[in-house]
Amino acid sequence: MAVDKTLKNRRTFPHFPIFLFLPLLFVGISCPAFSGTSTAQPVLHRDHRTVLVLFSGRHATMDDNNFRDYWEFPLNFLGLKAEYRNLSTEPPPSLAELNRFRGVALSLSEGIRDPAALWSFMERILASGKRLIVLGDMPPYRTSSGEPFPSAFKVLALMGLKRMGHWETKRLRYSILNSSMTGFELPPPPLPPVFNPLSSVRPENTVWLGVRSAGRRNSGTVSTPIVTGPFGGIALDPFITRAFPLSPGKEGWVVDPFRFLETALNLRDAPRMDLTTLNGTRIFYSQVDGDGFETLSSYRKGLMCSEVLYREIFTRYALPFSVSVIASQIDPRYQGSKTRVHWARKIFSLPNVEAASHTFSHPFYWVPTAVQKAEGPVHTHIPGYRFNLDQEVKISLDWMNRTLLPPGKKVMLYQWSGNTRPGIDALQKVWAYPILNMNGSDTRFDAENPSYLFVFPYYRKVGPYLQFFNSDANEYILTHDWKGPYFAYENILQTFANTDSPRRVDPVNVYFHFYIAQKEASLHSLKYVLNRVSRQRIAPLFSSEFVRVEEGYINARIRPVRQGNRNGWRISRYGRDTTVRFDHASGRWPDLGLSRGVLGYRHKNGSLYLFLALRPTATIFLTDQKPSVPVLRSATGYLLFSRLPHGTIEFTYKGWEPGNRLELSGLAPGERMIRVPCASKTCVVRAGPEGRLTLSGLKKNVSYRLLPSP
Repeated sequence: MAVDKTLKNRRTFPHFPIFLFLPLLFVGISCPAFSGTSTAQPVLHRDHRTVLVLFSGRHATMDDNNFRDYWEFPLNFLGLKAEYRNLSTEPPPSLAELNRFRGVALSLSEGIRDPAALWSFMERILASGKRLIVLGDMPPYRTSSGEPFPSAFKVLALMGLKRMGHWETKRLRYSILNSSMTGFELPPPPLPPVFNPLSSVRPENTVWLGVRSAGRRNSGTVSTPIVTGPFGGIALDPFITRAFPLSPGKEGWVVDPFRFLETALNLRDAPRMDLTTLNGTRIFYSQVDGDGFETLSSYRKGLMCSEVLYREIFTRYALPFSVSVIASQIDPRYQGSKTRVHWARKIFSLPNVEAASHTFSHPFYWVPTAVQKAEGPVHTHIPGYRFNLDQEVKISLDWMNRTLLPPGKKVMLYQWSGNTRPGIDALQKVWAYPILNMNGSDTRFDAENPSYLFVFPYYRKVGPYLQFFNSDANEYILTHDWKGPYFAYENILQTFANTDSPRRVDPVNVYFHFYIAQKEASLHSLKYVLNRVSRQRIAPLFSSEFVRVEEGYINARIRPVRQGNRNGWRISRYGRDTTVRFDHASGRWPDLGLSRGVLGYRHKNGSLYLFLALRPTATIFLTDQKPSVPVLRSATGYLLFSRLPHGTIEFTYKGWEPGNRLELSGLAPGERMIRVPCASKTCVVRAGPEGRLTLSGLKKNVSYRLLPSP
């Protein structure tokens, strides 16, 4: 299906006719999931990493509004989070509430409940020193009777802007086009014949795009729809995005959303929590949705897809897989069989497989509308079954843990199915079980969807609960709703590349269903992707472990600290998200003398990635001097790492063992170290010509030491 720019339409919605009418091709649609054991209630810490988003629209929701569809992913990449309020149904917040937020963004359409109160609120925002961003259009300046709102022109004055009336002329031209902000993915659009000029009149503001009228009465007037300044910023339509000329319905960015938000929110030198990288290495994880477990493969005759994947994927690739099943399709009391139980047990017994649930009945819609209910069943048909959240979560999870899993294992992840938009009741059941959850993203960034607009935000909040998104699209999406070409999953490699450079915005997420083993072409596309990924430097995690990284990203708190005349940051509550990124920092390094809990660093794409220790807090100070002591440059997993007196380094490896790798930098070229313990004939390792030392073959949870060689 053609992927549209909006979250609502970018999601793949349920395709239940496949379940109902093709029993040998058991194909369903679902999204990535979230794994691990969790507390009953999510811990949400609000600090100045959060932006308050005010939107409007009688039918708009926190899931379906312009900021969510366009701007939340760039905001997440910059390390920030969004909290939403609908001005069509709620008043603006009190000034006291603003203390929780770094700034306020307005992304408005129709139906503002009280424009006068909004202008007054904007005035209070600016007077308090908070940053204000206006996206799309300014609120109405006048009442329905034509009277101006008293605060409107005060707000414009505080922003350094002046309203100039209307230009009704075709004689317009661009007079300012700053290429570092505009023309990001597409050039600015043709100018409209009717235009509402708004001009920057403050020298401290930066104008990124300007339009001049050739009309005599407007001579010398420049309208400035893209502006940043001490107040924040404005980005007005139609200069934010535009349609791709040869791809109807698909849009790309005109404005650079990363630079615009970074500048408007004064983030350039601020640290960002980063969930793409672990100890300098890009994170990899893979999850399998349970659809098609029992489907017969047309490629491997007589075998179920589950058996094919067991033989040709799970036992052949030394990578972690989070594998889910639909409980009703396995349990012989419903629609399963002893044979399906047998193969589920074999798969879950593998050391590189963690168990996950893809629900009990595979709901297509988690909060179905009356129309959706009238169209047909809202989950797979199970004789005598009526949808029940207790059955979908607790009862089916208890059965899986009791029946399918070997001793010492338990189900770690609940992978949402169907439209992957659970309501608050379903999320509450999952959080209370407790079990981690995942799925919800169909990120693609490839030739068919060549824009960051098709990269999803990192998570979804429903009431007090969090739904953790996966990172990339699955084979159903890339094969156009499983209509072919069936080799098309290999195109996910374009997404992996485009989300790694020129900026790393996502991990590597290999996401597929059991039915990928039905076709020869689709199974080979999966092998092709896994072979390519296996040759890259990756930090493999189970999906539940990646959810813990997402959890750390959300909960982390960043506070400024000062030591003497030096400014730094204290990072706390980051959990398993141990990476902090500084952009525009190719000439900066960690000051290891002042910093605490910093294991190492690496530069990539002009950014500085710092690796934090697994501890409650870390303190970061930067310097323009490169460290002169050995530091961690990269590792394929977590480490307990410390520098001891007399040049000794001690560490314990906590990562994935097959293909593990650890690299140190900062040694003298050719410097020798003694590795204790060691498994080879010689325990002496030597740094290369650039002062880097690489270790592999490390065992998990073994304490190692590197001693200076005499």
